[in-house]
Amino acid sequence: MRVLLILSGLLAVVAFVIGFVASLFIPDLTWIERLGVAMIPAFCTFFAAILLFTRDSVRYSATMQDIRKNLLNSPDTTEEQFLSARPVEDPSLLLELREAIAQFFDVPVFKVARDVDLISDLHVEQLEPTFQFAVVRPAITSRQKEPQPFGFSTTSLRTIDELVKAIHEVLDQNSGPIKADHQ
Repeated sequence: MRVLLILSGLLAVVAFVIGFVASLFIPDLTWIERLGVAMIPAFCTFFAAILLFTRDSVRYSATMQDIRKNLLNSPDTTEEQFLSARPVEDPSLLLELREAIAQFFDVPVFKVARDVDLISDLHVEQLEPTFQFAVVRPAITSRQKEPQPFGFSTTSLRTIDELVKAIHEVLDQNSGPIKADHQ
């Protein structure tokens, strides 16, 4: 809550400064009136930031709870069943992603099935930044020899298999030939 108040306060300060500068263009105002004019957008900004953060936080929590409940109600899938559903080139990455997804949603690993849909079941489009930081980023960085920046989007991905393939594409792009600088 403290972070919310600090960030809202910083936004309010920006709105206050803009309002105060704008009040300088209004003739015949006293300094007290100019401060009053600047306080109105600052207060509105502070209040709006708190309301928007609270709304987003409630939506995020509700989405996470719904997904977690649905995963907990799904049938158990053993590791052998998970891997034998379809052939896979990199079973270790597939299992690592399964474990990361289970940790992200705070469910047992055996509750994450291979046929789970990233869009309709896990709603990754609504959880986009946190899902990438918690699930995708560790899988990519653990397989890079040296840390490198990468771009990744889960927009068109629907299955865990497609996610594995997309991660391999990122890894293949980052493992291209190293160019040496000659001077």
